[in-house]
Amino acid sequence: MPMTNTPTTRKSRTIAKIRPEFCTGCEACIAVAPHDTCFVKAGNDLTVPTALVVCEVQTDVCIGCTLCPRICPWDAITMVPRVS
Repeated sequence: MPMTNTPTTRKSRTIAKIRPEFCTGCEACIAVAPHDTCFVKAGNDLTVPTALVVCEVQTDVCIGCTLCPRICPWDAITMVPRVS
């Protein structure tokens, strides 16, 4: 039986988490993310008075690549353990 190269779907141990109190909505994380849908712009829920629009992580799409916390100019992104 021939072997096929089918990609396996593995979840990373960590995912990105945005601290909305530091996010300015600059979209640096969106620009660097390997998947177009890792981050989305979202309206502020008024608990963070400093920004009207912030970015949010789509946890089901995040692959834990760690690019976003390295590129964020506001240190608004941290890597946290993935909760199953």
